[in-house]
Parts: sequence; structure tokens; C-alpha cells
Amino acid sequence: MRLQAFLRATAAPRRDLLQLGPFTAYLHPTDTLKYLNYAIPTDAAEPDGDEVERLRGAFRERERLPRLEAAPGVAAALERAGMAEELRTPLMALHPEELTEPDTGDATVQAVGPDDLRVLSHIQRVAFGGDPLPADAEPQAPSGGAVLARIGDEPVSVAAWTPVLDGHSEIVGVATAEKWRRRGLAGLVTAAAARAAFEAGASTCVLSPGDETALRVYARAGFHRVATMLHYSDPR
Repeated sequence: MRLQAFLRATAAPRRDLLQLGPFTAYLHPTDTLKYLNYAIPTDAAEPDGDEVERLRGAFRERERLPRLEAAPGVAAALERAGMAEELRTPLMALHPEELTEPDTGDATVQAVGPDDLRVLSHIQRVAFGGDPLPADAEPQAPSGGAVLARIGDEPVSVAAWTPVLDGHSEIVGVATAEKWRRRGLAGLVTAAAARAAFEAGASTCVLSPGDETALRVYARAGFHRVATMLHYSDPR
């Protein structure tokens, strides 16, 4: 529950918050990318069909895919309401003494500065199935910080971390340009982002890998499984 409370708090910055019965919706004001728009249930939530429909309507009214990142306790209620499991992912955690930094040879990692924000956004958006940031749109700086790996002069992989809250920081937006995947770069930037979060005062870093391959990558950086998170959405 402590980690769930932390995830709710870190979802709030730069989002429009809607309290919808046992759910809190976190909606990006301009970007419809599904990973930026979701709801989280309150602790011990037991939603009924009407409450799920209210959530669904609020998302659709704002042209967002109805979507939740939820603990297993609400799964049955969401399925009865017609939502489908999109992803089942472990929640992983890391303490400073557990950090292992992979060696990937000729890659270098640096903190993201103002001149790197468009590159950061491009790699993340494309990797997560979105379109590149329009040329007339300004990229947003990460809420905590971010790191960028390069091979030579070419940007190849990125990761970000959220501001430290109650001793926790979440590693988010880990992404690698397609032609540079399967070289260990995700583990490299994840470890670098975690180190930066620890230097900023975190005592625990958490993250949610998208699949078993990602889990193994993060495990090599020292992360271990502590819980399971479910992602539910309306079928497209």
C-alpha cells in the first residue's frame, strides 16, 4: 500500500486529476498517448459496474482510452465491466547497495540537459508506439531527471526518474532506439537513472517492466520483484 500511495503521488504532476468514486484518473492535458493517461484505484477499492462506467465515460469524454493501472484486488470487477487485461507486470525495487552498473563498452551516459529534451522525447515516444513530437511543440523536461546514452555522437537510449517522495523514486520512460536494441543499453541507462535518484536522496527506486525480457534487463541492474501490477483497458 505504501508503494501504491507513492505511485499515485508521482502520477499527479503535470496531469489533470479526476476523482471518480474509488478511482483517481491522471490525464495528460494535451497528449493522448495511452501510457500518459490512466486511473489508479484507492486502497481496498471494490468498484461496482456503475463506478467503472463513470470512469469509462470520463475518459471517453476527453478522447482518452479508458485504462487503469491497478492492484490485483480490482481485477474481477473490471473484467465483469468488460475491460480486458492489457499487461501483467511485476513491480520491482532497488536499494542503493544493490545497484549493479552494466558495462556496454563504447556507450557513454550523461544527464539530460535542455538541449537534449527533444531527443529524449523522440526516443521515448517512438519506442512506446507514439508519433514523434511535432516540430512546433515544446518538449517537456522530466519531473525529476533523465539520462541519455550515446554511441559516438548518436543518441541511443534514455531513462528518467521521478522526484524523490517519501524516500522513493520511480524509474520511468526507459527506451532505446530500435536499431540499438538488444545491446544492454536499457540496463545501462536504468542503472544510471537509479544512481542519479539515489544521489538526489532516494532510498528505494521502483519500476514496472513491460515484459519478461525487460524484467531480466532490470534484474541485471539489481532490481528485484516486490509486487504485481495489472494494467486494464477497454478493448480497442
